[in-house]
Amino acid sequence: MCGTDSVPLLTVPDLLMDGFPSAHLTADEAQAHATVAEDGDVVVAGVVRAFRAWVHQGPAIALGPQLHALRVDPERLDAHFLAGCLRAPANGRQAGTHTSSSSRMDIRRLQVLQLPLEEQAVYADTFRRLSAFERLLARSGALGKELADGVSDRMSTHGLAPGAASRSRGHQPG
Repeated sequence: MCGTDSVPLLTVPDLLMDGFPSAHLTADEAQAHATVAEDGDVVVAGVVRAFRAWVHQGPAIALGPQLHALRVDPERLDAHFLAGCLRAPANGRQAGTHTSSSSRMDIRRLQVLQLPLEEQAVYADTFRRLSAFERLLARSGALGKELADGVSDRMSTHGLAPGAASRSRGHQPG
């Protein structure tokens, strides 16, 4: 179902796969049975193996079990500052139960710096840049894996000879 009266449903397995919702709820189902994150809310995954926090941007999205939405008052707290503080790896280690990688986290144990709003803005900008850098690293890693897989596939079907490019330039294989 993916009509105009539906709301995407994000689950922990979605986060572990590609981060995109794989299901939809009717608007009525979302309001009755799910937490709904609105534009600007901070979303926190409360599971050790999928721990992360981010500012939701875009249309409303329903959150499955172990996903939490935090609505901030922009007069008192910068959402990107909050998300950046919450997603710190040390925070995740502190809030996790440490019994297994699928353990739940107690998000009430996550810590946030106490700073004036003006200082939060400086941190928020850096947190946004770090988040963008992490996305670039993840994309680079995915592209590198695709390249390595493609070369391996071509070599395994004799579509590409090992060292062919270096021999054509007069180099010896190393």
